[in-house]
Amino acid sequence: MGIDRMLSFGFSAQLRLLQASDFKSVFDGALYKVHQSGFMLLAVPSTNPETSQSLDHARIGLVIAKRKIRRAHERNRVKRLARESFRLHQAELPALDIVLMAKADAQMLSNEVLQQELNLAWRQLTKRFQKNQVIDPSARKSDSKSQKNSAPSIDLQQTDSNKSKTSSVTTSSVDQE
Repeated sequence: MGIDRMLSFGFSAQLRLLQASDFKSVFDGALYKVHQSGFMLLAVPSTNPETSQSLDHARIGLVIAKRKIRRAHERNRVKRLARESFRLHQAELPALDIVLMAKADAQMLSNEVLQQELNLAWRQLTKRFQKNQVIDPSARKSDSKSQKNSAPSIDLQQTDSNKSKTSSVTTSSVDQE
C-alpha cells in the first residue's frame, strides 16, 4: 500500500504514535500547542524512531484520561471523533507527531461542536507550522547561538557612581551619630 493511499483513506499503525518514547518526545519538546475548549494538541516534527530521519507524514497519539472523562463510552466517542477527523485531514497536515490530550469539557461537547473544534485545531496547527517554516531554521539557530554566547554589556561607570553615592550616604549617616 503506497503512502498516498494510506494518507488518503486509512489509519494504519504507521500513522499512530505507538510507543511511550514517541509520546515522551512530544511531551518533552512540544514546539506547537493548540488549545481548544475540549482538548489540547501538542506537536513536534515527525521522526522515525529507528533511523531518526524525518517522516513525510503526520502521526497522532491520543491521551484520553479517565480522570478527565469518567465514562468509557464518552472517552470512546472522543477518541473515535478525533481519529476520524485526523484521518480526513491527514493529507493537509504537515509532518508532525501530534498528541491530542482531552480536557474535562470534551464530554460536554456535542459531536458537531467537537468536529468543528478539531477542524479549527488542524488549521491552527498547520498555520503555526507554516509560520515557523517561513523563517529560515538555520538563521534562527545561528541567531540564538550568538545571543547565548554574547555577554550582556554593563556600563561600569554608572555602577561605580552608584556605589560611591550609597557609600557617601552611609558615611554621612554615621557621621551624624
